[in-house]
Amino acid sequence: AQGGRSFETTEEIRQNAMAAYGAQNRAVTREDYIGRLYTMPGRYGSIAKGYIVQDYQLTSYSAEAEEEANPLALNLYVLSYDRNKKLTATGEATKQNIKQYLSQYRLMTDAINIKDGFIINYGINFEIIVIPSYNSNEVLLKAIDSLKTKFATDRVQFNEPIIISEIYTTLASIEGIQSVTNVALVNKVGGDYSDNGYNIEGATINKVLYPSMDPSVFEIKYPDLDIVGRLATY
Repeated sequence: AQGGRSFETTEEIRQNAMAAYGAQNRAVTREDYIGRLYTMPGRYGSIAKGYIVQDYQLTSYSAEAEEEANPLALNLYVLSYDRNKKLTATGEATKQNIKQYLSQYRLMTDAINIKDGFIINYGINFEIIVIPSYNSNEVLLKAIDSLKTKFATDRVQFNEPIIISEIYTTLASIEGIQSVTNVALVNKVGGDYSDNGYNIEGATINKVLYPSMDPSVFEIKYPDLDIVGRLATY
């Protein structure tokens, strides 16, 4: 099963209601299209993540060709959940339903190209020092649970960077942790993970992991396996 999603959170309902009201039954801005996308009736299918950008086209087919913005077309990148609530490509039937649904609201000059977004799977490895009077294993489990919550798939969006310093802050705020000695992000690729390899080291600048140029979403696919904590010693 694919093309579904979980119930909307209170914050998602608030944001979608504001977007729908502002759109006034037509889609002009990119935000209008995304707002309409998330309010599509469930019988047509649903998407988990959506992102829209201006389409680009080649100025010619020569070796010196350059890309320029196409004012008459938009590229809509989408991702869905599978039955285990992991990100996956959206089915063709759902894509056709999206195109049909949005055609009621789009401007006559706007063509919409629906494409699959890219999934970048990764894991978090960290080391902490626990205050001696605390139970080390309990503190370690709390640390892992806090990162599961912070980086849950529901909470991430297209082209959202990962601020590594926030991981340090999240871990340091847990009672019983004396210090965080190391945090490392690792790419998970192939097998049960996405086939999209990513150079995490090369894309990290000043402790910020930046997304690719292509619309993509960072996902911790298996939190129980991909978030690994260790107890460091003095």
